Amino acid sequence: MSIYNITEKFTKLSISVEKLEDKISSHQRLLLDHVEKSDEERMNIKDEIQSEIQLITEKMDKINEANLNMRKLSTKISHIRSPVNPKEKTTHPFITDLGHQDNKLFLMKEAPQLKEWPTFTGEGEYDHMSFIKTIEMLQGDYSIPDELMTSILHSLFEKSGKRWY
Repeated sequence: MSIYNITEKFTKLSISVEKLEDKISSHQRLLLDHVEKSDEERMNIKDEIQSEIQLITEKMDKINEANLNMRKLSTKISHIRSPVNPKEKTTHPFITDLGHQDNKLFLMKEAPQLKEWPTFTGEGEYDHMSFIKTIEMLQGDYSIPDELMTSILHSLFEKSGKRWY
């Protein structure tokens, strides 16, 4: 091998090294830019969070201050009336009027069978307001107590309607 060949190979090698150094330095600049942008974004997010925390803290302080300055509401004992027991106030014997209860029982017995009531599936174009109005009307017309109505509702809901309930 001649000196000329060695010099030529060395020159090619130095050119390759220079190209590699250029690529590395450009990648290094890109990475540094990316890191700087990430740091800036992180700082911006941190500033936003701190400003929101400050805002929430100020609002909470105002709410707490308002609660501390609010007067305590209490009813004086002199304004509370004691319940009147009708048995004690009347001179004639106390007779409980159960007529309205008999009427309610009669009305409840006249209510339609559960299979005749509308059901709610919650699927398709269903008018839930008419369902609610119908149920309220049946409850009012037949004097059905809320407790019984709640148990009836379990039977009226089907499919998606039952899951929603």
